[in-house]
Amino acid sequence: MLKLLIKQANWGVLGSLFGFTVGFFIKIYLIDIVGISEWGKYVSAHAFATAFDTILAIGIPFILLKFLPDYFSSNKEKANRLIQRSINYAFKISFLFLILMYFLTPYFDHYIYKEIEGFYFILFLVSIHAPISILLGIMTSLYRSIFKIKELVLYSTFVTVTLRAVLTFFAFQFTDNIVFFITIELFTGFLAVILLFYFFNRDQFRLFNIESEENKFDAELVFYGKKIYANSLASFFGNQSLALVLSIMLPPMEIGVFSILLTITGVSLFLIQNLNKIFAPVISKLYAQGNISELNQMFKKTTFIINLITLPLTILIIYFSKEILVLYDSTHAILDYLPYLYVLMGARIIALLSGSSGMFMIMAGIEDKELMIQIAKSIIITFLAILFVKSYGLLAIVGLFIIFTLLVNGFQLFFINQKINIHPFSRKLFLLLLFSIPLFYYAISNNNEFSIYQLFWVPCLVYAIYFLVFYKSIRIFYSEIFSND
Repeated sequence: MLKLLIKQANWGVLGSLFGFTVGFFIKIYLIDIVGISEWGKYVSAHAFATAFDTILAIGIPFILLKFLPDYFSSNKEKANRLIQRSINYAFKISFLFLILMYFLTPYFDHYIYKEIEGFYFILFLVSIHAPISILLGIMTSLYRSIFKIKELVLYSTFVTVTLRAVLTFFAFQFTDNIVFFITIELFTGFLAVILLFYFFNRDQFRLFNIESEENKFDAELVFYGKKIYANSLASFFGNQSLALVLSIMLPPMEIGVFSILLTITGVSLFLIQNLNKIFAPVISKLYAQGNISELNQMFKKTTFIINLITLPLTILIIYFSKEILVLYDSTHAILDYLPYLYVLMGARIIALLSGSSGMFMIMAGIEDKELMIQIAKSIIITFLAILFVKSYGLLAIVGLFIIFTLLVNGFQLFFINQKINIHPFSRKLFLLLLFSIPLFYYAISNNNEFSIYQLFWVPCLVYAIYFLVFYKSIRIFYSEIFSND
């Protein structure tokens, strides 16, 4: 099973690495032209659109991911009915949402965002992203359900990311208006939906066969759908409430800075995010079969592998943090926020050490506990953010981010261990963390004079050290993954 996971995840990792690398440099190029404040307006509007994307999707991508793997093999009529209704719903709700946003956007701009200069049109344009995101989520779940990660990456990442980068580069040779970037994003997002739909319909499963007379869904599907929708809402507001409060209560400049810090530290999560895409149906299948022993081993092995690859990367990000931040702001004023970057990276490391805990909660029958965690988080963190953000600004947001990351992951691991008696921790993971601590300290405290050559030899040195120290573990995993059986 580890072999299947890694081989499928390879495409996801490759796609994410490509998408991040291209997006990273395009974002630097774009922010340098439009400015951090204009970028902050875009981030505020995007937080708004993402909230409606989650509300309107009603948990459909998770429902598809949960039930389609079994339906495709055992009952294609059910699969067809579920897919058709999901797509029909997406089109209907998207049309209604866009009509409402056309009339309501001025009121949102006036009463919520206090008429930020030039924000009204940006807010409406970015809102169009919500329907595209719903459709893209549905198509992505279809590909994941049949483990077609390679095709998913090719159509939705390599083609569209490349096109978006090329269009952005050429467009901003002639303009500094963020609206053009939003238009490019909408176009490439819509193109991704079209490509995924066309190839899935052609090569995998006819998406619009004649619907059967049986119109009712299984009670299990309806019950799970209600729970997962409530969970997705709670999870979204638990994770995004800080961004929403930030977008309303802080000036665009600080919103832009926070977005940049999240982007830089978020690269550390690309591996676990892609593994989760593959891990979700595997968790569901192993849990349904009662194969808890294998599930436990998968949890431990994947968590160790993720951290072995990613912890050296986080050390390198911290080591070069000053140089990375200056790429976004040639005035060097952004360096005042360097301590915030260290704190946010600490939160990312906590998430890494917890492995795929959130996905386990959703896919292994512990949705109720996950819902409870996310509801409590969203209420408490929103209240505290509103209470402290005016007095402490970005410091309050960053502080709450790491505190609640620790609490949420801690409670998730507690409930997973209580319910099915498994956890991600192992002796190897403990040794890996212990070995990394002094390297983190050196990365933060070093005052070496930067030279371009460090970009080549420092990463090679760091990864060589980890490779030599954990060579035995790497060799064992390599033989397991690439064995001929």
